[in-house]
Amino acid sequence: MDSPFILETSHLYKSYGNTAALTDVSLSVRKGEIFGLIGPDGSGKTTLFRILTTLIKADKGKAAVNGFDITDNYKQIRRSVGYMPGRFSLYQDLTVEENLNFFATVFQTTVEENYGQIREIYEQIAPFRDRRAGALSGGMKQKLALCCALVHNPEILFLDEPTTGVDPVSRKEFWQMLKRLKQRGVTIVVSTPFMDEARQCDRIAFIREGSIQGTDAPEIILERFKEILCPPGLSRKQDPEGRPAVIRVEKLVKRFGNFTAVDHISFEVKQGEIFGFLGANGAGKTTAMRILCGLSVPTEGRAEVLGYDVGTQSEEVKKHIGYMSQKFSLYEDLTVEENLRLFGGIYGIPDKEIRKRADETLQRIGLDESRKALVKDLPLGWKQRLAFSVAIFHRPQLVFLDEPTGGVDPATRRQFWELIYQAADQGITIFVTTHYMDEAEYCGRISMMVDGQIKALDTPQALQARFQASNMDEVFQKLARKQK
Repeated sequence: MDSPFILETSHLYKSYGNTAALTDVSLSVRKGEIFGLIGPDGSGKTTLFRILTTLIKADKGKAAVNGFDITDNYKQIRRSVGYMPGRFSLYQDLTVEENLNFFATVFQTTVEENYGQIREIYEQIAPFRDRRAGALSGGMKQKLALCCALVHNPEILFLDEPTTGVDPVSRKEFWQMLKRLKQRGVTIVVSTPFMDEARQCDRIAFIREGSIQGTDAPEIILERFKEILCPPGLSRKQDPEGRPAVIRVEKLVKRFGNFTAVDHISFEVKQGEIFGFLGANGAGKTTAMRILCGLSVPTEGRAEVLGYDVGTQSEEVKKHIGYMSQKFSLYEDLTVEENLRLFGGIYGIPDKEIRKRADETLQRIGLDESRKALVKDLPLGWKQRLAFSVAIFHRPQLVFLDEPTGGVDPATRRQFWELIYQAADQGITIFVTTHYMDEAEYCGRISMMVDGQIKALDTPQALQARFQASNMDEVFQKLARKQK
C-alpha cells in the first residue's frame, strides 16, 4: 500500500558549529496538500528546506522525499522537486526567456516539453520576455522564479518565503496560482511570515529554536501560539496638526525615457508624523523616495526636505536625514558595536559622544550583550533593529524606512514598530513604505500610489470609511488591483 505522505522526516538534527539549527525535527506532508512552515527568524525553516532539497546534509536523522531517501537518492529527489529559495534564484542579467531556458537546460528538458505546466503563469510575463530579470517588478520576478521552479514538471514544490517584499495584490495572485497547482496534484511546502497566507494552507507546522512546536490546521496553531504569531496591534495618538511641514512635494515628476515613474504628485508630511507611503510593486514609491533622499533628481516639479531643495541641495538633504533601505547597509563583517562607531564617525559625532550613544542604543534595543558579535551572525530581526538604530544614530529630524520589516515574523515586527513609536515620541518624523497592511494601520496618515500617482491620502480610519473596507488590506486591494 502506497504511503499517503510524499515527505517524511524523522528526528532531524543540524548544527553549525556550536549553534543548533534543527533539533529533533519530525513531520509528514501528505500528497497534494499545501503545507505551511511558520516561525520566528532563525528558527530553522531555511535549514530544513535546504536539507529536504538535498543542498546540505543533516547531522542525524532520516528523511524521504517522494519515496526517496535524502542521502542515498539525492539525484532522484532533485529531478522530482522544485525550489524557490528566500532570495530569488534568478540571474539578474539574463532576460525572462533566457532564465527560463537556462533552468530547463539544467534539468535536461525544454520549455516546450513542459509548457503546459507553466503556461498560465508564463503568459502573464510573456510580454516582458526580452526584459532582464533585474529590471522586473517584485511580482514579475516572483512569477518568473515560479516558472523556473516548475519548468521540469516537479511533483513537490518548496517555497521559502516566496512573497517577501511583494505587494498584497501580487501576493493574492501568487496564492491563487498555488491553489491551481494544488488542483493539478502538485504538493506545496511553503514558509511564510504572513499569517493570512498561513491560513490558506491545509496544515501548518510552527517551528521555534529548531524544534517543531506543533502541527495542525491553521486556525488551531494560530490560536495556540497567538502571542507569537498574532500579537495584539499597537496604537499611538498622532496629531500633527499645527506642526510645520518637514517634507513639501509639489507636482513632482520623474521620467526614464518615455516611461513616467512618478506622475505629478503633491503632498506634505508634518513634523513628528508617521507617514505611510504605500503602493503596488512598480507604482513609483521607491523612485519617489530616492528623490526625497537626494539620491535622484526630479524631471519636473519641486520637493523640499527639511527646508532643502532636493534638486539643488541634495548633499544637505543627505546630511540631515536617516535612511534604512530594503537591503541593509550594515557591514556584516564588523561587530554590532563597530557598526555604530563607524556610522557615528561618518556623521561627524565626537568620539566621546559616540561611546555614550552606542551604550544607550545597545541597552535600548537589547543588544548590549551582543555588542561584540559579528552582524552576519545576528538573526534578521536583530539586524533590522540595529539598522534602524544606525539610521537614527546621528539624531536626524527625519528618517526614511524602505520596507524595513520585510520577511520578519509578526512578534518581531511588532517590537520593531515599538522602536519606531519611541523615535516618533522623540520628535523624529517617520516616512515608511511597507507591504504589511497591519503596519499601515500603525501610521498616522497613508498615501496610496497607483501608476505613479497618489490616488488617496488620509488617515487609515478615513480611508477605510471612504472605500467601505474593514481594514487596510481591503483598501489596498480596491485601489491597487486596477494597476495590475
